[in-house]
Amino acid sequence: MALQVAADAKVLTADGVKAANAGIVTSELIEVNEKTVNDIYLATVGKDLDSFSSDQTSVLFAIANQCPMLGGNAVFKARSLYWLINDSYDFDDPLLCLSYGIIVKSLTERQANTISVIPNPARDEASLVMPQELKVPGTLIMYDALGAEVLRSSIPASTMRFAFSIAALSPALYHYKVLTVEGVIGDGKLTIIR
Repeated sequence: MALQVAADAKVLTADGVKAANAGIVTSELIEVNEKTVNDIYLATVGKDLDSFSSDQTSVLFAIANQCPMLGGNAVFKARSLYWLINDSYDFDDPLLCLSYGIIVKSLTERQANTISVIPNPARDEASLVMPQELKVPGTLIMYDALGAEVLRSSIPASTMRFAFSIAALSPALYHYKVLTVEGVIGDGKLTIIR
């Protein structure tokens, strides 16, 4: 009995919020999207319903398929509701936004840094150690604490271990990067002591 009362109260609360949502006057796309997605949410998930009508599905898809920079946070809410219907669909924000002249940078997951310099700390010479041979030539660049480049060495292709001299550098903490035509393939810190 108590569960039925709680379920009935939830439906009544969802209906009350839905009525308040319907009374909101909107004119901007972001506001219209927010109101529409809230209305669909309150008519379904807010009442513990797990099915959507074909109209609700098409409206959710239309909002979910907007550039989020223009459609607002409701685009992401619409996507989360749409994924309850079809969780295999992928929304391509860079492509969706490009038609409006908006460039969206995508974050790519960087692989774990497996490049290291040994020994660390080092005195006069160190070796760059890579987990596999470079397919193309690379470049080792070292920077001081202020970000100024202090050393640049070319690394030949097919190299897994590259020795380089640090005798000309003062004792300090340095940052290094290993670059190829593909971009940064590793980075780290090297301490020089004497």
